[in-house]
Amino acid sequence: MKTLITILIVLHFASCKEERSPQKELDEQEIETKQIVEEDTATAISFFSEKKLELNHKKNKSIKKQRLIEAEDDKIQLQELVVSKSFLKKEDLYILDYQYPYLNEKINPSYSIFNDFIVENYLNIEKTENQILEDKELLCDTLKINRFRDKRSLDYKIYNVKNDLISVVLYKENYYSGMIYTTYTFDCINFDLKKQDFIYFNDFFIANSEEVLFTTINTIIKESINSGELYYDCWELSKGDFKAYKNNFVVNGDAIEFYFDDCIICPSYTGTYFIEIPIKKIVHLIKKTNIL
Repeated sequence: MKTLITILIVLHFASCKEERSPQKELDEQEIETKQIVEEDTATAISFFSEKKLELNHKKNKSIKKQRLIEAEDDKIQLQELVVSKSFLKKEDLYILDYQYPYLNEKINPSYSIFNDFIVENYLNIEKTENQILEDKELLCDTLKINRFRDKRSLDYKIYNVKNDLISVVLYKENYYSGMIYTTYTFDCINFDLKKQDFIYFNDFFIANSEEVLFTTINTIIKESINSGELYYDCWELSKGDFKAYKNNFVVNGDAIEFYFDDCIICPSYTGTYFIEIPIKKIVHLIKKTNIL
């Protein structure tokens, strides 16, 4: 009798187990389906987030570039003094499209000092060609197929601070095939028309002013980052980069602008190319002979 009861109990639990199994399987399927949906949703969100971020980058890059190109300068007022010259060369691998300033030597033959500087430093086409070809060798193109030509564009802004001083910012746009964004590099030239001489940081600012200007620039950068807008992903200037770029400034009206290449204080897709400091804020750092 005990054996019979034992068998019945075992059969009862077995029966219960069989009755619960379909529900358990259903629950497991629901959990698995939910996990798949969540994974697909996460993938979709990630995809659309990346697309949105890419669109934002392109939009901000366009704004950043537009601000540079559309900035007003004194070309019209200086058209008798400054002649805009151009150079265009198209090859299979690259395009060179240059526009650069040339001082009118009919006004003063000594302006050739400035013109020779431009030719030597920016119109050495052979040097530029070799650099482009070297860059091509570094690209990871195993098929050796060049879908697009590299392009180098040179343009400038010029400012007449005083009758005897001009400030020029030369900006070079570099496009490398395979790159997402073009990049910009800058050179600034300050030239004394009266003395026919170039003016550098130590000529314009008093001695031992580097630390104050370095701190001032970083304060402006920090404030811009905290304000949001186009300065996300930017960072403060390092001392090494300040030393390398301290001569890269122009005097524009009542402000001094320090220019920095892409990826020095901001990535190429956001931020700014220059930091503007009001002259009245740092007038005590400017040599008396240069005060406007």
